[in-house]
Amino acid sequence: MAEPPPKKTTIAIIGGGIAGPFFALTILSHPLLSRLYKPVIYERLPEENEAGGAAVALTSNALFPLYELGLKDALNAISCETQRILISRSFPPSPSPQSQEQDRSVPVGGSETRSAGKQLNQILHPNWHSDLSTCLRVVERAALQSLLLDRVRELGGEVVWERSLCSVERVDDGEGVKMLFQGGIEERAGLVVGADGGWSFVRKLIVASKTTPTSLSKGKGKVEGKEEEREMEAQRKSWSPAFAGADAIYGISRRVERSGDREGEGEEQREGDTHWVFLNGGMGSTWALREGKVFWTLTFFTKTPPERKSATATRRGDGEGKSNLYGASVSLGGYSLEETQKVLEKYENAWHPTAGTFGNLLQNSERIVRTPLYSRAWEAEEIAGENMVLIGDASRLMLPTSGQGACFAIEDATVLANALLNNPPSSQTSELDFSAAISAYTSARIPRSKSMTKQSYWTGVVMSWVDTWWLRWFVDLSTTWLPSGDPKLSKEKPKDPMGWVYDQRYKVELREEDGSSDG
Repeated sequence: MAEPPPKKTTIAIIGGGIAGPFFALTILSHPLLSRLYKPVIYERLPEENEAGGAAVALTSNALFPLYELGLKDALNAISCETQRILISRSFPPSPSPQSQEQDRSVPVGGSETRSAGKQLNQILHPNWHSDLSTCLRVVERAALQSLLLDRVRELGGEVVWERSLCSVERVDDGEGVKMLFQGGIEERAGLVVGADGGWSFVRKLIVASKTTPTSLSKGKGKVEGKEEEREMEAQRKSWSPAFAGADAIYGISRRVERSGDREGEGEEQREGDTHWVFLNGGMGSTWALREGKVFWTLTFFTKTPPERKSATATRRGDGEGKSNLYGASVSLGGYSLEETQKVLEKYENAWHPTAGTFGNLLQNSERIVRTPLYSRAWEAEEIAGENMVLIGDASRLMLPTSGQGACFAIEDATVLANALLNNPPSSQTSELDFSAAISAYTSARIPRSKSMTKQSYWTGVVMSWVDTWWLRWFVDLSTTWLPSGDPKLSKEKPKDPMGWVYDQRYKVELREEDGSSDG
């Protein structure tokens, strides 16, 4: 008589963006992990929502795990391969005499109302890797999310919508933890994986669980009350991301048709073209999508972030600021509609090499998203607790200058799945203990996260937000010196300063006897 299959341990995944569904899919696609674990995704938002941004760029370090799960054809069908990146400088449309005197390197356009710019350099076949036969690819975030969730459901995974987590409590019955959701709903799981974004509620629970409430064991005197306040403030600092002094507005635009009637305009937009445009006090970019659409971004210096809503409202999704500008739906990210409109008006006449101006992109947008930018790589003790661990933006927040937010989320999911495969929960006691797997995961991810977070921050500062004439001159000159060869045609792979990121190939595989493993 055949033995019954072992009871699967439930892994509760909090968050249904990119990191959570990819982790669930990695578990479900593996022959051994799928026998041991049952991933369940809990998402606070309804199934039909506009959260999660506009589009993402996927480089080779993320494409490899996606292709390993058999998603190559499906992903290539919904994404656009970037064939070249053209880097340009946009000049102010109407500089004042004083600014001209200070900055002789900035020419004036045909008139005070006309914008102008010039191309500085180009990168051919960016991130080309012969083992994948593709350059970097750009995909609408919603399309990637749908692809992952559909595959999860096809393999028997469960997705629960409109389920907001309130608390997690360790239980002593050998089943791991008890979760309480809004509405009084209780669920059990062996492991909780927080994939709930930069303001992760799971991270808040982890940090709170490691703070000793000294005032609770004493009287309620003034001294103890002050100690409790200090502990709460320490928790807040440990949990919260750090504002990077900038924010971003980005969106999806329909194909822009226009004539080249301005200085520097009239360039042909080829399929797969990406444009990086240096602006005075900011950075703009456009990325080719499928069906002629364009993913555009604007990043710029901001002194203070918007005031955040209460934690409860944030988890419910209340007050997220949906509105309308340029005929497009707008997610305001806590900012006001009026202030956001004023910001966008400043960039309407900013030069773009193929669209003419960024205003043409705005006028043709389907949706617009504004968000303050935060940057932080949390420590191991802040992203891992008893039977709780974080992946994706919940474990680190990087500036968009890295282009690695979604890529590192996919890396996280792969490394965590590999850690579970090679470090099964301890069976020495009746309790489920995932500490070995969690430790292996954080040891592998923390150093890499810190390096990428730091690099993306300083890249943003130098290239986008420090607005002085001499730094603009230095950035432009440095850009012209970038190597412009074609890696696709090169017999030898050119040395890439970002090779430490792009050349990584994470896998889910059992360690060899000598202890080695690619994952």
